[in-house]
Amino acid sequence: MRFLDSLDTLQWQTILTPFRVVHLIDPHPVRLWLLFLLLCLPWFFSIPGVYLFDDYITPLGDPASQGLGDFFRQLGTTIRPLTKLTYSLEATLGLDTANIRRGLQILVHAGNAVLFYCIVRKVCADSVRNDLVVLLVVAVYLLHPIQAEKVLAIAGRPTLLMEGLLLAAVLAALNRRFIGSLLLFIGSILARETAVCFLPLFIALFVPAKKHERWLLVALVLLALCLLLATPRYRDLAAFSFTGRDVSLSSIRQVSAIPVGLSLYFTPWRLSIDHGEQLATHLFDPLFLAGLAIIILLALLLAVPKVPVQGAACWILGSLLPTQSCIPKIDALTERPFALALAGVLALVVFVCRRSPTGMLRYLPVVLLLAALPVVPVAARQRALLYRDELAIWRDAMEKSATNIRPHLNSATLLIGKGRMEEAQAVMLQAAGINPFDADLLAKLRMVHYKKLLKENAQ
Repeated sequence: MRFLDSLDTLQWQTILTPFRVVHLIDPHPVRLWLLFLLLCLPWFFSIPGVYLFDDYITPLGDPASQGLGDFFRQLGTTIRPLTKLTYSLEATLGLDTANIRRGLQILVHAGNAVLFYCIVRKVCADSVRNDLVVLLVVAVYLLHPIQAEKVLAIAGRPTLLMEGLLLAAVLAALNRRFIGSLLLFIGSILARETAVCFLPLFIALFVPAKKHERWLLVALVLLALCLLLATPRYRDLAAFSFTGRDVSLSSIRQVSAIPVGLSLYFTPWRLSIDHGEQLATHLFDPLFLAGLAIIILLALLLAVPKVPVQGAACWILGSLLPTQSCIPKIDALTERPFALALAGVLALVVFVCRRSPTGMLRYLPVVLLLAALPVVPVAARQRALLYRDELAIWRDAMEKSATNIRPHLNSATLLIGKGRMEEAQAVMLQAAGINPFDADLLAKLRMVHYKKLLKENAQ
């Protein structure tokens, strides 16, 4: 115990120098990006791949994403204009295949990791031991398989781009470049509107700023909100969310999804492109109470007089509340909000390691991160391989779904398209065990039966 406590900065530097970890602490940003890109190798196993799920809506089916001309024609009506601009630019340049777009998103993910590294190291790392923790934490951030939906799904780009702009804005604010931070924050809102939920974080970061810069922050955010509200598509989406849905039941389910989603950090084998877990349906369900307790705990952390704790809590709340609170949505549990929250969770880990008591507990986070390091690349590779095959990823989701028959229906649709009627029928019979009265399921069963009759008559 005394030996561990006696490991000061100089001794850690002596221990780590043979492994050249010390030389990675403050490299040139380009070299750092190349290092993190090399660590992203498991994600490249998703190539060659195909478009999946929401990709068919955005960018493939979206009018503003088909080229620069289409983008500017739709500029007054489309949502998330900055993200749509990237899609349309790719389409204009002929870079609109799933493989190229997926590769570009992996590059952006590596860039986000550089920003995350710089932020956490600036705020938390005051010794070589903590620098080692930061490197380990960034490796987990890069390779955790929960990132797959944000990095590999082309429709996940709004979250990916918003995250990068938010991280850049936070780093600029920490370096007291408040005007640049403000512009980046506005850009994040234009990439994905839920970035406005990070406003409390930037209000805190802008405390040292000049008075006119603080007022400019509020004014420009209000202007961005007015522009969003003036866009008819946002009003249509709001009406779609609240019309015909039980707001109280949706809120209970979405809050109860918080502990389930956070548990995916430790159970990556439960990740799915389309979740179907049992969630709470009443206020006294343990899952709902656990989700509410997590929100309250994060809110209490905002009162802790430590910048890293407040910032991490703000980041997690900003990531989760837009989708896991009172705004009804079709799917109570999706992975992208929890992938976005991962940066805040890992920042808390670094702070705990920095402030942990002496003795073995002081080095426990390092041991746990070292234990996770060989696991996450393997898990990321396995998850990435599923994104190469549309049928494989729906089968994976189907096997994990207890309440949602959509993975079964999508899998059956693909099998029907391949002429594999017997397999499609078997999949739909499994779906009937979940919801035998679903209209889409009954329609597909009739279609399969009709096609089988046609085939038999032809023979």
